[in-house]
Amino acid sequence: MSDSRRSLTEKLMAVLQERIAGGGEAALLHAYDLGRGAVRDRLNVLEMLAMQQDAFVAMLLQQLGTDEGARLTQAAADVFAESLAPFELARRSSQEGTALLRHLNEELERQVAERTDELQRQRDFAESLIETARAIVLVLDLDGKILRFNPYMEELCGYRLAEVQGKSWFSTFIPERARGRVQEMFSEALHGSQTYYGINAIVTRGGPEREIEWASTTLKDTTGNVIGLLCIGQDITERKRAQTLLHNLIQTAQDAIVSIDREGRIELFNPAAEQIFGYSRDEVVGQNVNMLMPEPYASEHGDYLMSTQRTGELRAVGRTRVIAARRQSGEIFPIELSLARIAIGDEVTYGAFIRDISEKVRLQEQLLERERLAAIGTTAATFAHEVGNPLNSMYMAAQLLERRLAKQQSEIDEKALASLRNLMGEIKRLVALLDEFRTLARRQKVNLQAVSLAAVVGDVLAAESLSYRAQGITVEQSFPQDLPRVRVDIEKMKQVVLNLCKNAVEAMPEGGKLTLSAANSGEQVRLEISDTGGGIPAGVDIFEPFITTKPKGTGLGLTIVRQIIAAHNGTLTYHSTPGQGTTFTVTLPVPLRDET
Repeated sequence: MSDSRRSLTEKLMAVLQERIAGGGEAALLHAYDLGRGAVRDRLNVLEMLAMQQDAFVAMLLQQLGTDEGARLTQAAADVFAESLAPFELARRSSQEGTALLRHLNEELERQVAERTDELQRQRDFAESLIETARAIVLVLDLDGKILRFNPYMEELCGYRLAEVQGKSWFSTFIPERARGRVQEMFSEALHGSQTYYGINAIVTRGGPEREIEWASTTLKDTTGNVIGLLCIGQDITERKRAQTLLHNLIQTAQDAIVSIDREGRIELFNPAAEQIFGYSRDEVVGQNVNMLMPEPYASEHGDYLMSTQRTGELRAVGRTRVIAARRQSGEIFPIELSLARIAIGDEVTYGAFIRDISEKVRLQEQLLERERLAAIGTTAATFAHEVGNPLNSMYMAAQLLERRLAKQQSEIDEKALASLRNLMGEIKRLVALLDEFRTLARRQKVNLQAVSLAAVVGDVLAAESLSYRAQGITVEQSFPQDLPRVRVDIEKMKQVVLNLCKNAVEAMPEGGKLTLSAANSGEQVRLEISDTGGGIPAGVDIFEPFITTKPKGTGLGLTIVRQIIAAHNGTLTYHSTPGQGTTFTVTLPVPLRDET
């Protein structure tokens, strides 16, 4: 409809309203003027009749269900007849004009009746939907006052419509903390040209709040003016609660939870994943998941995803696998991996539940190592018992022989005496080896006492400092004043320090620097013993029994040292750079306050 015709229709409606309101002859004069204007605009009588019909139907719909319908029909007949007069119907014979008008009115009434019945059916259908819908249907006026809502809203909020009709929606149902924001949403919806979407809480009669998701659109009258807002709401309280619960579970889970899309791009990366892999969420979201994989998995993963999408088969679903993963630092570590495939329509997401089993594997290795050492120790104990007594007898016999030879100095064979002394030296070395066997075989028992680690180290260095200086070794110490005391077996801890210092000094035959330092890392005290020797060759497992880098070592010293540290619930590790030296690190737990 053109602007001029829309304007004429609105003017006809205005004259109708004037006539209904008792405008009398003045209203009819206005109708006649409208007809003259239509003639000037070169409208024909059929176009005028069509606009009269539109105006009448619009007015009739406004009065539908009231007692004004009959008055409206009569007023329309008067106004429309007068507006048609300029089209020269009045110049025809009175009988002919009357017949034509009667025919036109009858046709108009028939069309109005048909359209009215259809609109009534549509209205009844809409009312039925509103009454039975399991969603909120809410109508607000321009001031945000409640005009109506449906039974579902009554059930949800606890109020009957009659109790709150005409009241402010904001002060009645919106929590005070959110009223400003919701009023802004209401204003935006009223002035928007499209459906407005939003979420906010409402307060029910009993006090609990419900979270509602809204879709709102404006209501307009026949002239296109906004007269209110129609709001359709869905209660998403339980959905939000479930989402919040799931979010909290994901955020607080001790296992890493990672999800990817069908292209392998990371979508979800929870705090446990951040801790395990060393990346922040922002660093990985949107990146390919193969950044968390070592080779060859990283290169093969793309083909695996394509195969999965082509066949729909995810081989790893439903079972837990142990594979390798890669941290940000590049460290390769073992994980337990469980996979899930989640399809929502055409969208596919793959979820991974990841557990870092580095500590588990380490403990298993320690257990195997202890079992192996126990077996070695048992064998060593048996060997020491079987060999020890004859060895002692041999040493005693050699001592007696040495004394007799000493009494015959004039007849002594120096070569024979030197051989005898070499024999006694070897017997002593074997006895010392047997003693280490016995130490390895015995379970380490410790008598724990709270002591300063600096004092333990000081006692060892006081006894050995002269020997170190004689070998060209300078000693440096660094112990913080606030270093906490540790609970250790003092004599066994001295044995640990002495053995590690001895190894360090022997690694510097041309002299060098021996450094002992300690630090507090919170739950542990860390003691480091460093040398500037040649370092430990690559590929040598120095904790393996009988493995040594020294010409005359037994290869049991570090094994025994690690046993002692393990008995204190500590750890022994090392770092070595060939040509620069080696650092051994002993960690010991810091005792609780009441243990000191």
